[in-house]
Amino acid sequence: MSLADKLKEATRTGPGLPCGVAVLIETLEGEDRKALEIIFSTKSVRGTVPNTKLHKILISEGHDIAFASIRHHRAQACRCYTGQDGLIRKTSKKIIKAS
Repeated sequence: MSLADKLKEATRTGPGLPCGVAVLIETLEGEDRKALEIIFSTKSVRGTVPNTKLHKILISEGHDIAFASIRHHRAQACRCYTGQDGLIRKTSKKIIKAS
């Protein structure tokens, strides 16, 4: 099978919410979920768990998550925040309507 044929048959991932990190968090339960929610609620700054270490831990636990997904979600630059239905856009629309 040629590359072109393979690309035609490839399924495209759907656009929109949520990002890979949000999907991962939704699949977890209990203590694991709470721990990830806490880490992802804080930006990666000195004194917090670095994104590289977080990525290594998640991979070692068998979670297929891209480093870029971790970095973007933690910086609130992923589609959860900036997408059409993201938190930032929803908040902006409320502010504009209130003005």
